[in-house]
Amino acid sequence: MKDLRADLRDLHHALTQTPSTESGRSVMFISARSGEGVSSIAASFALLAAEQARRAVWLVDLDLKRNNLFNAFAVGPFAHAFGGVGPPYSAALRTQPFFTVEPEDLASGEGLGLFTAHRVGDTRLMVTQFDASRLKPNQSVRIRTQPSYWQTVRSVTDWTVVDAPALELAGAGLAIASQIDRTVIVVRADDSIPAEIESLRREIEAHGGRVDGVVLNRRKGDARVADRFAP
Repeated sequence: MKDLRADLRDLHHALTQTPSTESGRSVMFISARSGEGVSSIAASFALLAAEQARRAVWLVDLDLKRNNLFNAFAVGPFAHAFGGVGPPYSAALRTQPFFTVEPEDLASGEGLGLFTAHRVGDTRLMVTQFDASRLKPNQSVRIRTQPSYWQTVRSVTDWTVVDAPALELAGAGLAIASQIDRTVIVVRADDSIPAEIESLRREIEAHGGRVDGVVLNRRKGDARVADRFAP
């Protein structure tokens, strides 16, 4: 992952101007295909938001079994730069989570549970982790529609930033699209197909989501984000 904060300030400013709901704001980043740089943009946007936040900023990784974002801050490229991650806190917030474990096993929810949040260094950023190691071989996890969970997160944060898997890999982002304030599509500027972008936009809106624009990543072959936010 790359730190793209310098290139996301216009996007952060644009989204900050939109009215907040339930106290905090929420935004989801998603792409049609993998390899578009969604995780770098989501993590960088969350770090940028945390610089100005009064309360916590949550960075939620919907790819529960891989935990790419948590790993990046714990032992990956962002660990040294931002101070690693702190001890776990329950991310369940005493409400029903946005996922189900099937078949259900009450023992897996003991203690802090499967889903935790960790403070990043001395920042206001909290990054989530799903402990897939506690799942039994016959268990699977599925993202579900759970508006009350996201409302609860809003009540304790300034921002909730969601990194969704590419649609070609999973439909997790579509499952929660209606519960997130804004969705931003990420595409590679040098390899984007307009029909794919339009198809993803329609899918998100068909599931009750609101698409606010497109971020063009890796403009002209480099690893930077284009300095524009196209609504």
